[in-house]
Amino acid sequence: MSILIDTGIFFAFYNRRDVHHLDSICLLTHILEGRWGRPFTTILVISEVTTLLRFRLGIATAEAFLGALQESGISLIFVDEDLYKMTVEVLHQYRDRPLSFTDANIIATMKTLGIEHLASYDERAFAGLVPSIIGRGYSATLTRDELNRILDMVRRFVPTY
Repeated sequence: MSILIDTGIFFAFYNRRDVHHLDSICLLTHILEGRWGRPFTTILVISEVTTLLRFRLGIATAEAFLGALQESGISLIFVDEDLYKMTVEVLHQYRDRPLSFTDANIIATMKTLGIEHLASYDERAFAGLVPSIIGRGYSATLTRDELNRILDMVRRFVPTY
């Protein structure tokens, strides 16, 4: 069992004003605890997240993300020639869908590696193209005790939270 993490999950984690901030805190906590097996993301997702964080929240936040990623145990998937070709095929096959190159690469990566779950808030792009999407409204599915456990953990590491 495994999960691939999309851009919005990381960005909302760092952006307290994002509507999905709490969902991202809970999702990433459970992902890092191994709820869906081995976590992955792609180098293209990392590029998007770093760019968004740098220009919307500042270089220090982008650097904090990259540092945390190195310590996280999340496996990075790089684009080789075969994965690039498959990404282009996905874009061509689903040209009627609102897929970015990164989205197409996520689909190609999931197919290639047999990844079962996608952590994403972009259901519009991925619905029906990946086996399982986990994201929007995730925190609302948790028990009060579990939500409090996660928030207590966050407060231990971020006292101003």
